[in-house]
Amino acid sequence: MARLYDRIWPHFQRHKRLILIATPLVCGLIYMILCMTNLTRSIWFDESFSAYLTRFDFAHIWEFTAADVHPPFYYFVLKAWAKLFGRTDFSLRSLSMVFGAIAILMAFLWLKYKYGTIAAIFGTFLLSISPTLVRYGQEMRMYTLIVAIVFAATYVLQLAIDHGGKKWWFLYACLLALGMWTHYFVVFAWIAHFFYLLKIYKKRLFKQPVLKVYFLAVLLFLPWVPGLISQIADVQGHGFWVPALSFNGLANYWTEALVYEKASQTQNWLLILALVNTGLFVYLLYKYRRNFVLLRYLATIPVVILVLLSMPPLNSMFIPRYLIYAIAALPLIGGVGCAFFMRDSILHAERAAKKRRAKAVAKTPSHIIVEPAVALWRRPIVRAFVCLAIFAATSLCGLRAVAVHGSYNFDSNAQSASRELYSDLLALDAGKNLPIIAASPWLYYDLSFYADGAHQMFFLDETTKYDYGSMRPLEKTYFGKIRDLDRFLSNKTEIWYVGSTPELDNLSFPRDDWEISEISNFRYNEYSDSYQILKLTKKI
Repeated sequence: MARLYDRIWPHFQRHKRLILIATPLVCGLIYMILCMTNLTRSIWFDESFSAYLTRFDFAHIWEFTAADVHPPFYYFVLKAWAKLFGRTDFSLRSLSMVFGAIAILMAFLWLKYKYGTIAAIFGTFLLSISPTLVRYGQEMRMYTLIVAIVFAATYVLQLAIDHGGKKWWFLYACLLALGMWTHYFVVFAWIAHFFYLLKIYKKRLFKQPVLKVYFLAVLLFLPWVPGLISQIADVQGHGFWVPALSFNGLANYWTEALVYEKASQTQNWLLILALVNTGLFVYLLYKYRRNFVLLRYLATIPVVILVLLSMPPLNSMFIPRYLIYAIAALPLIGGVGCAFFMRDSILHAERAAKKRRAKAVAKTPSHIIVEPAVALWRRPIVRAFVCLAIFAATSLCGLRAVAVHGSYNFDSNAQSASRELYSDLLALDAGKNLPIIAASPWLYYDLSFYADGAHQMFFLDETTKYDYGSMRPLEKTYFGKIRDLDRFLSNKTEIWYVGSTPELDNLSFPRDDWEISEISNFRYNEYSDSYQILKLTKKI
């Protein structure tokens, strides 16, 4: 190992500029390769809703998202992306992969500027193999876009603080507004930024252009305020789907971030690795607490605020993926901490060597052997790389869980199998092109994404409750909607009726003059829901 460093370190110094260019490219490539492994797994409801919105023009997207729970910017971008690259699962999910790569680039620029080359290399590498960032780089949702915006804003904020200039503050204000147009919980990152500004400027804060920056950001967000008000009224009127905050939920946040597993499933050697990883985080955060102020704020303040806002009498809003930027800050802390640890160990080794030389000079000045600098650095570099290897090993375990779980939803504790279900439907249909009716609008969203022109998907208008905003696109349009079931069935003798069912429950079709001629039960693995496919025949 020592000889290896003796050879590598001089080359690193000689080709430093090339390494600075290659690092974000290589890390971005690693990240995209990891994402590509799952881009064609079954989509789940949130994704199918995103894909469904790409059917409409921008005005309708604005209207439908105003009735949901998120702002519209991501859906606008996804619509434009679908126009260019099509509406397949691979093409739509690849947008999130691209935003994840941009987030890696922004992290590299920020770390290189703030902490130096080695810190940027270590931190960017760990971010590229972050299980959470890879998982949501495989999903057609806004989460990696959030990370890209927050990291870009953090980098620009640091430039604005150090160099001043209206252009940096103006760009920061635009990123503040863009983050709010993407996801409301980004506001917690901006609060973390504000605390950092308060620590930097103290009483001089309001002499800086900070108030003007926030005022401009609010102005840029104003056009969406009516939509925000509508969403708040809708959520308060129909409740919220998030379970109450618990200690188990907080533990799941940490284990999901580290190894993409629930706390109760983090067992044996995986548990040991997660505990060692946690200990390293605590040690590095404490040892370099003065260096980690902004990173520490970004990783912790949003979590603390969301925990407080999830306490009674308020409804819980604690969903880990909504704080993905805070989770993404963790590998950056790990990488920068390893770089600082190596730097300090090298300085300590050099000081110790100087003392040894001084003692040797006093005794035998003619027989001094000067110890090469690289030799002094061997042990510190080894120690730093051991820490880095622990962080990387933990992430690799998490990546394995991501590959196993696929589009696993931590909230519902289930994995989507809509692609497999639709394939089985086609196999059972055997080219007859019988109509397929989904038993729920939620399943219709999923299956309609895979439906082709020959096999159309339908859902029943008369049994659908349009209580939630995500149902608004179905309520306002006619895609696949059966408004009059008797009229729809009048010229048909056979149909498929499909739904997801709890174990031992059976589907029931809302017409007595149709009977079940075939019934098929499916459950694709231990994580997926169970499904029933009924072939219904009209009674003679």
